[in-house]
Amino acid sequence: MGQNDGNGRDGNEQPPQGEREHLRQQQDPPQRVFHDTKFHEIHIPEGPELNIDDDSASGIPPTFCLGEPASVRMAYLQAVYNNVANHMPVRATTQSLNMTLDIIEATGTLPDVPAPARTLATAKRRLGIDPDALIIQYAICPKCWKHHTPEQMGALESPKCATLNCSGEIYEEFQDSSGNTKRRAIKIMPQVSLIHSLHCLVCRKGFRKLLLKTDTPENRNDDDTFVMTDMHDGSIWHELKTGIQREVGNLGSVRDMPITEGSERKVTENAFGLVLPVNLDWFGAFNGRPHSTGPWYISINNLKRNVRFLQTWIPCIGITPGPTEPNGDQILHIMEPMVQDCVLLKQGIEMEMYDEDDDKIVNKIVYADVACTNCDTPAARKIGGHAGHSADINPCPWCWCTQLDVNKVAGYYREGFVERNDFDMLKQKFYAKDAPTQCQSTILKNHGVRFSVFDWLPGWQPSKQTALDFMHCMYLGIVAFLFTRILFAAHMFSGANGQDSSKQRFEDIINRIQWPTHITCLPKNLGKNQSLKKADEWRCLLTVTPIVLWYAWRDADDSIPDTEPAVSPNENITTPHSCKRLSLYSPILFLCMSVRLLATKQVSMAQAFTGQTYFAHYCVAMIGLGVILTINHHLAMHFADMIKRFEPVYAWWLFAFERFNGMLEKVKNNSHDGGRVELTLLWNWVQSHLLYGYLQALPADASDAERNLVDLIIKAEASKVKGSVMTEMAIFRSEVSDDRLSLPKRISKSYINLHSLSYGVLGPTGENIYTLLLHHSQGIWPDLQLRRELSGEEGLSFVGSRVARRISYVRKDGLRYGSKSNKRSQADTFTFIERGQVRVPVRIEDLLVIHIPDTNKKPHVCAVVHFLQSNPTLPQMPWEAYTTVLGIYVSYAEDLSPLAVIPATDIDCPLALIPVYHFMSQQDLWISISFDHASTAFLLQ
Repeated sequence: MGQNDGNGRDGNEQPPQGEREHLRQQQDPPQRVFHDTKFHEIHIPEGPELNIDDDSASGIPPTFCLGEPASVRMAYLQAVYNNVANHMPVRATTQSLNMTLDIIEATGTLPDVPAPARTLATAKRRLGIDPDALIIQYAICPKCWKHHTPEQMGALESPKCATLNCSGEIYEEFQDSSGNTKRRAIKIMPQVSLIHSLHCLVCRKGFRKLLLKTDTPENRNDDDTFVMTDMHDGSIWHELKTGIQREVGNLGSVRDMPITEGSERKVTENAFGLVLPVNLDWFGAFNGRPHSTGPWYISINNLKRNVRFLQTWIPCIGITPGPTEPNGDQILHIMEPMVQDCVLLKQGIEMEMYDEDDDKIVNKIVYADVACTNCDTPAARKIGGHAGHSADINPCPWCWCTQLDVNKVAGYYREGFVERNDFDMLKQKFYAKDAPTQCQSTILKNHGVRFSVFDWLPGWQPSKQTALDFMHCMYLGIVAFLFTRILFAAHMFSGANGQDSSKQRFEDIINRIQWPTHITCLPKNLGKNQSLKKADEWRCLLTVTPIVLWYAWRDADDSIPDTEPAVSPNENITTPHSCKRLSLYSPILFLCMSVRLLATKQVSMAQAFTGQTYFAHYCVAMIGLGVILTINHHLAMHFADMIKRFEPVYAWWLFAFERFNGMLEKVKNNSHDGGRVELTLLWNWVQSHLLYGYLQALPADASDAERNLVDLIIKAEASKVKGSVMTEMAIFRSEVSDDRLSLPKRISKSYINLHSLSYGVLGPTGENIYTLLLHHSQGIWPDLQLRRELSGEEGLSFVGSRVARRISYVRKDGLRYGSKSNKRSQADTFTFIERGQVRVPVRIEDLLVIHIPDTNKKPHVCAVVHFLQSNPTLPQMPWEAYTTVLGIYVSYAEDLSPLAVIPATDIDCPLALIPVYHFMSQQDLWISISFDHASTAFLLQ
């Protein structure tokens, strides 16, 4: 019998693994740790001096700086319009411009100084709407993509690329019509300077008024109950710094230090310290052949959210040329000019801008820093210098989980994650920068990193500042996987029983849903076509999934059986997981709740952690059912950390940037390779920004004729590009709004007679609509002492034929709501309204604008509604325990309350309505699903 070791074990027993490791460390001699003793500053290689016209780069149209009169400006605009809309040749346009200027001169109103522009090209530059003045056509090596300015290309001794071990050629020579030898770049990459792009934005009138306050308190989201609304509530907002430099030690350690004592300062401590996420994504530019075009965009997160993602405020810095996507080494070269600008912006650059009154031009120091790389997973790995998401050892840039952990419970236990250290990663990245190719591959395999151009940026943290996009990871990744690989591939919707099959019921319920009209990407006929292309389609489908699966899988007693669906003999199912329906349904509810909680415009960390926990339950349950998960499932376990760092996913998900790619896809192009297509796309983008800048710079007393000329140019450009980028410019004038409420541009001048207005029902105690509106108006304007007309009471008479006008719709927070009284807007008559902390579904019968004549009161918009009533006899549903989080409300069909009048501002969010028949109660039901992503307010129980 062995001796006891003092820990209650027999001497022959082995201690547990953790204790064995502790004992081994006690027995082994201590390891010597070497530290860096010397550090030296590192700099990104300086770029060439750019040949950009100073007047164009200033952002303020030169014609305004020079004080040219409106008549001259309109002559320039007329020339541009003739060239763009009427397709007048350049020579004829120039001739027409000179004739117009001669007419002005004959009237004695043409100034001698400055001399007017006499050519079309000069007129465009004078107006500040010439994209060619800002776009740099870099000549790049087709092999390594090393970039050269046109001046650098002209100075090369030979076309051979000077990069080590590169066999590419930069240019080819040709003879022009005069017999002169010219050089033409084989491949170009169009870019604009980030500094000049920002300068064009900050010098617009009204820029200061669009900026958020940057001096928000730090660490507010350490309180789990604090509700975060935007990126300025996140930790990254206060971590970006200026006045620092990056240093590397003699043993490879990397650190960031103040340039001088006391120079370190937060970016947001500066009055104009801009926080910039970077997005890069590729799309197919052609329909007939593969051609990956990759624009990268910069957003300014200091701008208020209602303008931040408008195309006119998003610089497109460059577009990578096809036909293939660049690899990691090529990305280093093409993004180098932008990062060189970022280094300068971190130290501050003086720029012109208007003062707070938009009256005078003043000079201010503008700072900027990159907050994060905000791309889909493959692009984020490329530009951030991380191993691909399919790597075996290092698929995750935020923790040390491996590919094997993806299908283990350990991959979804947050408390067990070991976070990566950014400065350890930077040390390996700078080792890899100058290492031989084989060593780079070894570092990439063992440490999951390679050098990225962003690593030059002082303060850059490659792990913390790599954002995980919710749209691609969750909707296009996890939700798509749920339906295509777990449900559809396992034939969970059997076609047995014909019209009463689960397959037919699944398709019927999808096609029966009454969607809000703002949802343009609708899943249709999924029983036959089981592939959705857009993230919005998957988002919509997941929102209604609890009802859809219940309806498709339920049996005669309206419950979901925990059995597998019937499978015909000729069906070949290759998925290994369990197909028991109730066993799948329960964890799918966890996924639905997780997405509802994580993807809201306002979120607390308590809500984010709860959503993350629901998601972990979903993944662990699916592993228990035998589902083979993907890397996206593990990556999504970091969303709570992302929310703490970058704030609600609405502040940084990629729906807006995908929309921008969709705009560029519609631009007409010449289908030429070598970067010429990308030049056309960037030209179009920059043109829209310059035209918007011109409109912003117009003086307040500018004539309608001049404004109309600009509108004509915008419309002409819009038609030329199939209504994509320029179409957004053409409709940039928004409807006049108040209290987040927008009305139609045209409202009837005629009053409606409230006494003759009838909806077939009355108010709670038998009141007609006149009485209801009188009581409502008395509550809105108690000081008016409104009284019933023809009554002898004191006060102002509420005349039923002179106080109300009908409107066809309203927009609340940009979403449209209609009424049953208007045939054109009946699709949007159902909505949730807010009553304190409670959401209640209603049907809008009418929308009215109430105005009391001969008073100074502003018109009031109200809605005449029926409430969808709750009833204690309603049947229990399988999602009952989670109805609040899921945003689901069940009522009997057509079970409506008496009429009520509410302020239109109470409208809270749209809903989808699903009519179903309940077998056990033998009743028709209306199931309302909230399509709000702003918060998770409670529903009426």
